Amino acid sequence: MHRKSHSFSMNNVTGLLAVLLCLPAAAQADTTVQIVRQVDAAARQQLEQQAERMGLVDPRITLTVQPPSRPLPPCAGRIEIEAQEMKSPSHLRYTVRCTDDGGWTRKMQARARIVADVVVAATDIAAGHPIGDADIEVDARDVTAVADFFADPADVIGMTGRRPLKAGDLLRKRLLATAVLVKRGDEVHIVARNQGIEVQVSGETLDSGGMGDLVRVRNLSSGTVLRARVTGAGEVEPVSRTAQ
Repeated sequence: MHRKSHSFSMNNVTGLLAVLLCLPAAAQADTTVQIVRQVDAAARQQLEQQAERMGLVDPRITLTVQPPSRPLPPCAGRIEIEAQEMKSPSHLRYTVRCTDDGGWTRKMQARARIVADVVVAATDIAAGHPIGDADIEVDARDVTAVADFFADPADVIGMTGRRPLKAGDLLRKRLLATAVLVKRGDEVHIVARNQGIEVQVSGETLDSGGMGDLVRVRNLSSGTVLRARVTGAGEVEPVSRTAQ
């Protein structure tokens, strides 16, 4: 009986030691899971804010946080997460700090994929062809590695392709050019508007430009040279007077 009782007691001690030895590992695992979630939340919030600034419509963000190679030690203090690199959604870097007395610092990485509704070619578009409503449509595309997309179809209307575009092509800013609405030497209408009053005079453009561009225009009546903004085909709006 004595020997049997001794064996039972030793088994209990062995089991207790095993539980005690597992506690730190479990605590470390819990800390790692918690911090991975915090990095995920911080990265997702930053990406959503960035997407909003870029005018993305209904962005769908898929995010993967790479856990550290070793479990993180428990932290009794506050966890601070600082973004170190946000240039590309596919390559995000963060610094994680534990602020307790025996604090620690770790580096972590995350990768994201962003799909959003952007403007694409609905038909083949010839180079130099002014883009109209029928030429474009909105479609969900992966824009993770694309920074020069168009989210608003209105921004594309009137622009022209620098090269031929195929149906389905993502319309990128580097592929398009502002359509030239006034050319140097053209006679244009100089239209000044103020509190509902509109005055038009004839002018001659000294520069070529597209919608929104600033060009020099000579008033044909007075000979005065003005800086004017192109507001349409053959129409400009005075901004200021320049030296002749």
